[in-house]
Amino acid sequence: MASDLGPFDLDTDDMAGAGTPMGGGLTVPDGALLLGVPFPDLVGQGYRALLLVTGDPIAAFNVLAEQAGTLGMEETGGGCLGGVDQISCVGSYADSSDGESLNASVVRRVSLAGVVSGLGLRYRPPGSEETGETASSPPIAPTDPIAAVELPAGPLQAPAPSDVALAVRPEGSLPRSLERGSRLVGLPGPCACEGEGWSFVVELTGLVRDVMAAYGRQFVDLGQSPDISDRQRDEVTLLGLRVGSGLRLAEVRAVDANGGPDYAIVTVIGA
Repeated sequence: MASDLGPFDLDTDDMAGAGTPMGGGLTVPDGALLLGVPFPDLVGQGYRALLLVTGDPIAAFNVLAEQAGTLGMEETGGGCLGGVDQISCVGSYADSSDGESLNASVVRRVSLAGVVSGLGLRYRPPGSEETGETASSPPIAPTDPIAAVELPAGPLQAPAPSDVALAVRPEGSLPRSLERGSRLVGLPGPCACEGEGWSFVVELTGLVRDVMAAYGRQFVDLGQSPDISDRQRDEVTLLGLRVGSGLRLAEVRAVDANGGPDYAIVTVIGA
């Protein structure tokens, strides 16, 4: 419901609340909302997801850490840092016996560029092997105590479509825009990956492949946009493309529900 968003003046139609299963035994923690859907990997059974954090960001981060522990994963690195206008947490969890792993990143930042209050995660199930898609973030030494960063009174609106990532992209980087045929879900947030970066989720209102191709062309500064890869799974089609490589790349993952709402997640590292 709109009242669950607190100061955010955003459409709730494409969000799911606390307790919603994301996959692999993980659920949306209290004080957070899933944006769109979890985005499955084309290969394997892993996925990535982006959440809007309306409550305490550290509490939401700790709940995910507890869920990882319940699934048999142990912390391999991470922690939280806080300041006057930002809280950030990163955590890496893995089960060395079967390869199951979780990477989670939480950021709350209030600045002139806008508000960031999100949680990005990437999950790999038992039996997964490292794909080398992104570099892991170094552990962060926690501070004690961590100052609270309160959300403004609001109402807080979505960013301008012409520079949708203003609040999350590195200073001096190129503006990134919403492509025609896509509508922002929630707010951009931290990277739904294993490294530093940022992500945003869109509902695809146009032809899925056409909108994905448009996003690929938008990131031509990172490299040549490749053909779109796809994989049929159950009743949905999974699509993906990657522009660039190494520590400077952009990925677009889409879920074509074949009749239901279609969503994509744009993930950018190093740009």
